[in-house]
Amino acid sequence: MSMKRRQIRETTEHLDDPYIDGVEYHDPTRCPSCGVVYNKKRWRFMDVKDIEYDKENDHIDIAKCPACRKIEDHYPMGIVELSGKFIDGHKEDILNLIKNEEEREMEKNPLGRLMKIEDRDGKLYIETTNEALALRIGRALFKAFKGEVDYKFSETQKLVRVMWRRD
Repeated sequence: MSMKRRQIRETTEHLDDPYIDGVEYHDPTRCPSCGVVYNKKRWRFMDVKDIEYDKENDHIDIAKCPACRKIEDHYPMGIVELSGKFIDGHKEDILNLIKNEEEREMEKNPLGRLMKIEDRDGKLYIETTNEALALRIGRALFKAFKGEVDYKFSETQKLVRVMWRRD
């Protein structure tokens, strides 16, 4: 078994997220799908009652957050592909690790979510709403289970592909 870790890094800082950049939300705005609230230029999991705003002259807007829109439009920004014989005997542990990484990401950024986990042709495919969660999953898999991991960044859009393999 190979225990190497390869990373192909191309900067994507100059690329835009079409679901976030250039979109202005009223403060406060609540997502009707997941309940996340836009407040002080950030999306947060919080109770709308805790927000300070002029309740007599202002209102709470309702709009889908960028993560819910990406899920609805099926627009992943991270794709993780897991392959190898190791998966068969450790699928439950791997899926628990993936879900734990999503929870950790959502503590920092409620827009970082799993979109889909699919078992296809002996491989697991995971789609995420942002690059950070896909990278986090790749690092966690390597740290916990070793194997090989490759990261490939798109030159034309904000998208990362993470390929993890262990036989």
